Amino acid sequence: MLRERYAHQIGGLRDDLLRMGSMVEQALVRALKSLEHWDSALAAQVISDDSHIDEVWRSLEERTITLLATQQPIVASDLRLCTVVTAIAGELERIGDYANAIARRVRSATRRPALLPPPPQIEEMAQLTLQMIHTSLESFLRQDADLAHTLTESDERVDELEDLLRSAIIAGAKNDPACFEAAIDMIDIVHALERSADRATNIAERVIYLVTNSVETIN
Repeated sequence: MLRERYAHQIGGLRDDLLRMGSMVEQALVRALKSLEHWDSALAAQVISDDSHIDEVWRSLEERTITLLATQQPIVASDLRLCTVVTAIAGELERIGDYANAIARRVRSATRRPALLPPPPQIEEMAQLTLQMIHTSLESFLRQDADLAHTLTESDERVDELEDLLRSAIIAGAKNDPACFEAAIDMIDIVHALERSADRATNIAERVIYLVTNSVETIN
């Protein structure tokens, strides 16, 4: 009976981590949509919802600590799962913070006298970042190290796009000094996307560790 309860608790951690991942993906999608349409109301919703992501993160950490403290002995594979769940939850919480940062930049940008339209390459960067987050979570769900390894190429492209976008935004601001503050907003948004992609690779590295019991760097 105790082992059944233990198995249920382990499964609950896994399920709630995936639920948190879905919440974070949705937050980033909404933040990017608020950028696309300069929708300050949608941006405000993303900012408000960030506290829910934080609540799930704290709950996962507390439950994992309790499980480790009360279930002894614990098999090595389950110990790895518990530590990986905590680590991935932390990465997801940071991605949620980046979505929040994008939404805050959108909200502040709409109050400025001049808006700087997002460069066209930002759409590719946004879609790649979202795909990387989804793939990293899918690799956790499947416990698929090969799938986790596929993020390397996408991460390299995201880094290239960050450099291209930063140069284009700075050049645009030089041509129109009135857009200087708007350019700062856009650079910060681009940086938030790049950091979100990096967090996705961190999640993938944790999955590889979970599956293979070896530490690899794919970023």
